[in-house]
Amino acid sequence: MKVYKYDENGVFERDDLIFIEDGEELPEGYTTIAPPIPSINPVFDVEKQEWSDGDDPSTLKPAEPSEIEQLKQENADLLLQIAEVESNAESTQQDQADMLMTLVEEGVL
Repeated sequence: MKVYKYDENGVFERDDLIFIEDGEELPEGYTTIAPPIPSINPVFDVEKQEWSDGDDPSTLKPAEPSEIEQLKQENADLLLQIAEVESNAESTQQDQADMLMTLVEEGVL
């Protein structure tokens, strides 16, 4: 039978499969009532035999990126800056080449 485990505060922990003999009751901390989906940290009310809707996702703080994730983002930012500098350098070189060609065509050089 599929059951849903909650801790001593009623907070959902996980779903499980357990075997129960006829007439045997569910162990404490388990219910056959599924929590709402999607939900974040729903709480089971034993008296009402129902789950809360859980936390509002908009109130949760995003997880802080790990040091490796931060370094990866910094590396990506630096690579983007390098690409922009290289693009500007190529554009400047093309402008200089165009100017030299114009000066040669006009007979200045």
